[in-house]
Parts: sequence; structure tokens; C-alpha cells
Amino acid sequence: MRRDLTALADGSFDLLVLGGGITGAGVALDAALRGLRVALIDKGDFASGTSSVSSKLVHGGLRYLEHGGIRLVYEALHERKFLLQNAPHLVQPLRFIIPFYDDVRVAPWKWRAGLVLYDLLAGAGNLHRSHPLDPAQLQREFPGLRAADLAGGAEYWDAQMEDARVCIEVLRTAAGQGACLANYIEAIAFEEMGEAPTSAARVIDHVAGTEFTIRATAVLNATGPWVDVVCRLAGDTSGPHLQPTKGVHLVAPDRGLSSAFLLLHPIDGRVFFVIPWLGKTLIGTTDTPALTPPDDLHVTDEEIDYLLDAHNHYFPPLERREVLGSFAGLRPLIQSRANEPSSQSREFKLFRSPSGMLTVAGGKYTTYRRMAEIVVDQVMRQLGRHRRCRTRDYPLDGAPRQPWEEFLEKAAKSIRERFTLAEHSVLHLLHRYGQRAADVASYVSQTPGGSAPVVTGEPDLCGEFAYQREHEMAIYPADFLLRRTRLGLFHTELLARGDAVISTPSAQ
Repeated sequence: MRRDLTALADGSFDLLVLGGGITGAGVALDAALRGLRVALIDKGDFASGTSSVSSKLVHGGLRYLEHGGIRLVYEALHERKFLLQNAPHLVQPLRFIIPFYDDVRVAPWKWRAGLVLYDLLAGAGNLHRSHPLDPAQLQREFPGLRAADLAGGAEYWDAQMEDARVCIEVLRTAAGQGACLANYIEAIAFEEMGEAPTSAARVIDHVAGTEFTIRATAVLNATGPWVDVVCRLAGDTSGPHLQPTKGVHLVAPDRGLSSAFLLLHPIDGRVFFVIPWLGKTLIGTTDTPALTPPDDLHVTDEEIDYLLDAHNHYFPPLERREVLGSFAGLRPLIQSRANEPSSQSREFKLFRSPSGMLTVAGGKYTTYRRMAEIVVDQVMRQLGRHRRCRTRDYPLDGAPRQPWEEFLEKAAKSIRERFTLAEHSVLHLLHRYGQRAADVASYVSQTPGGSAPVVTGEPDLCGEFAYQREHEMAIYPADFLLRRTRLGLFHTELLARGDAVISTPSAQ
């Protein structure tokens, strides 16, 4: 996956996708697999918006059942199955615990009924059946969990992903099918190209500062929280189409949890999660109306306190000074009349602007593949083409062609024999890059100091940066530290050091 601006400027494409988040990435892959000439650009880095700041879950959305979202949950649970199948190195099953308390908004019987329905909706794709847990079991396994008013609980299973890397993996797969991709390219104007049914986007390359034109028959606005901005740029005055909500997460040190927790905030009863992630603990998320533009998003002290209060109500206190980092994202939810942000629909909408540009708004990460299928179906009709979707059973770039556990054992042995790397480093590379791990190990071995950790105690290796620069289109320090790796989320001092971290053999 390389940044080829000549191909973008000189080519004529069937489809130009604006936005390199998971929605745009999914469309680019689906369209390329159907034989379309595809271009995709993003004004920032790939996955630099919502697609890298999610709760890292591939899930049906148990809480959506409370608001009647049965169809959405059904679809998401079935899409979960495809992601587990097509990206086993990046998506793994995750056990969840719901403790039942007598003093919370949702009664135990409602949780039990919801879990029965959740199991039924998952059908053959169910990972494990949910089952009840008595208070004694919970206390034995989680001695730090609040015991007061504990009336039992339940266990169920969903899945966890590395969201930014899933997005990049989808883009790599699309590039392998001929899609032409580039980050840091922003559309600044649209124009019609003569009488032919072809449009042109005038773009600027934020790396070199140059402008050029990309020509395509169809244009898709898949820019997430920036959908309304791009619609206005294309002359659409019918908006706004979005009613975004803000989600904040905290990253804390490992709290010793063997499972994720779904809990209710003691103040307002909203659902939040406490999740083991990358040897750390993820706490989130908020769900409040977005009051600032998407380019001016930051975490407030009040939001940190809100999440700490939620965590500390159930677990041994976590102090603010212990928080390693925080991040915020916008859910690009479609405009609705709902007054309660958590009840807003996670469905998506596809519509055409007066300019002819297609726009996709809303949706949730887990259902990106199905959303892309529907979008590309529409594009194919517009182009007069007839080819079926192939993404349901199509492995992503790093996915092995054999069962994951079998591949993991054989590949780990092979890489250890070829390269002088510690066992934990080999497993780290396999879980991040899948079947490309041996290629990355070669970069690590050939880079001076490449096998050293970027930060002591973390699995990320200095030599990975060379591979990410050459094959994953990483350009700026944030690309490496926030999306190709996640080090900048919990070692924020690395971002301040910027290029020095990326270019030196060891950043310790």
C-alpha cells in the first residue's frame, strides 16, 4: 500500500470515495472486488477520526435492545461472525460480565430477558450461550467488585478488535485489488466535467501543498463526522444530516480483570464498559451531544471525572493521576428527534445530493461490511454494472488461509527459527500483522536496533516503524503512534517527542 499521487491525478475512476475511515474503506474494498476502478482519499490519516477511537468492540450491541433495535442487533451479530472469520488476527472473542444490583436502573430480569434474545438473534454465529452467575461466583473471580447490593450477574460473549488496524487492513486489502489510496488529500471543490457523466474533485495534497484533480464517474461522501461539511462543499443545502454524539474513553493501567464488564453509571444509568485492552484497562464511554466541530474535539475534566466516578462506584478507586491517557470521538449519527443521545439510532442512511454525489451517514463499526455492500449495490446500479458482493467470505490481507490457532503455532515456530526474536515479540507481530508477520520480522531484523522495544514494557518494536512507513502509508508521528501502533494513547510523552521517536533505534 503506497501513496501514488500520479495514479490519482492521471487516472479516470468509476468511484471516488471521500473518507478513509472504516465506512469508506469497506466501500473501497467491496467496489474493487466487483471490478470497479476505485480511488479513495482522506484529508487526514486513514482511521484518524471515529474509526480509531471506538470502544474496540465488535458486538451486536446488547444495550440497543432496550431501545427496540432488534434488526440492528441481529445484523451486527451476524456481521460479527464475518469479522471473526475474515480477520482472526485482529478480532478475538471477549467474555463480558454483567453484575446485577438491586439499586440500578435495569432490573435483573430485564438483563436476563435481553441476553436470551441476544443469544437467539446470534443464531449459529453465537460464540457461547449466556448464563447466570451467583454472587459468590462473582466475588471469588472478581474480589474487587462492589459487594453491596450485588444480586448475582450473567456472562455473555462478544468480540474485541484493534479498530484502527482493522480499518488499515481493509484498505490494504482494497489496495491489493487495485484501489488507489492516499491519505492527507482533501477535496476542496467539485466541478462537472463537460457533458460526459463524469465529475471531478479538486484536491490539495497536505504533504506537498500541491493541488490536482481527480476524475470519477461516481463520488461517495463517506467522511463520518465531516459529512455535512462535504455536503455543503458540493452545494447541498438540505442539511444538517448528522446529529453527532461524543464518546470519551480513559486508558488506565491493568486493573487485573480477566473479563470485560458492562455496567450502569450510578448517576444517570447509562451503559459503560470496563475492558481489558492491550495490557491496559479501557473505561468508557460517554454519549453526549457534540457541541464542538469535529476538528476541535478534546476531552474535558468533567468527562474524565464522569468516567472515574462510574468506575470507582464498582471497583477499587482509580485516581486521576493514575490515568494514562484519554481520547474522544464523534459518532456520526443521523439526525433524529430523540432527546436522549443514547437512544439515537445507529442505523445508517444513503442519499444523493442535488450535485449527484452519494453520501452515507450514520451506522456502526461492526456493520461496516454490510453498509458497504448496500452502498456499492447502489453505485453499481448507477453505473449500469451487475456484479455480486464478495466481501462476506473474503479474508482481509493479513488473515491466514488456515485455522488461526493452527497458523499461529506454525508461523511462530517458523519466525523464531528465521529471526532472533523473543517469543513475546513474535506473538505480538503475529497478532498485529497476521500472515505478514514474517515480512515485518525481516524489517525488524534488518533495522539497527529494530528488535528493541519502543518503550520498555510494551511489545511494539522499533523496527515496525520502517515497515509501517514503507507499506502502511504512515507519514507523521501521530500516524505511527496513534493508529499503526497505539502507544501514543497511553504514552502521551511520545507524541511530544514526535520525529525523534520514529527515527531513533530506541525511544526508551
